[in-house]
Amino acid sequence: MLEFIAVTRVKVAAVALFLALGGFALPAKATLVLDLDPGGNPQDCGTCGIIAGQTFGWAFDVSSPIRIGSLAAWDSNAAAFGRDVQVGLWTDGGTLLASASISAGSPTEASNGDGVWRVESIARLTLDPGRYVMGMTFFDFSPLIQIGANWTTIPEVTYAQTRLAPDANGGFVFPGVDAGFGDFFGPSLLLAELPEPATMTLIGLGLVGLGLAARRRRAC
Repeated sequence: MLEFIAVTRVKVAAVALFLALGGFALPAKATLVLDLDPGGNPQDCGTCGIIAGQTFGWAFDVSSPIRIGSLAAWDSNAAAFGRDVQVGLWTDGGTLLASASISAGSPTEASNGDGVWRVESIARLTLDPGRYVMGMTFFDFSPLIQIGANWTTIPEVTYAQTRLAPDANGGFVFPGVDAGFGDFFGPSLLLAELPEPATMTLIGLGLVGLGLAARRRRAC
């Protein structure tokens, strides 16, 4: 009986550690929520302000909770855009949930499309079911917007519509207007990664320690 209780306590501790890590079945590596497929036409924004730029993006629906760990900006043909851009994630009501400044020197994530994603990490963020909006600043000539490309999303996410901010030189603001034409892309986001192997090892050692402590208590 005492042994059963000790094992049960270890199992409860394992569940507690799992919940502390988020309680989600996270991927072993970073996964793009939306990725572009080959094709499409990279094009500069000929009407965006050269000083502050204009925010373009897309709205999407989440069907079951996902956990976000990074924001990304599309770099067409891995050409390295010439200036820093702001990428943001909002609720559909316009509340900014996360943002990041991404540059030509930001780390890259491979894509199925004709380019790469430049990525910056954010504090882990859980998105519950509902509609959200991605946005990214574009300027007159840089970076390039990808138009006419097909895309793939994870099963929990459905692309809804292209969004823009109405002011062509309004800077980094909520893209709350349905563009009403085509599909063009610049920003994306990535799921959070699992803890590093060293972290998992420490967790495993912690569980072993709990088991040994339970055995010592039984011996006493």
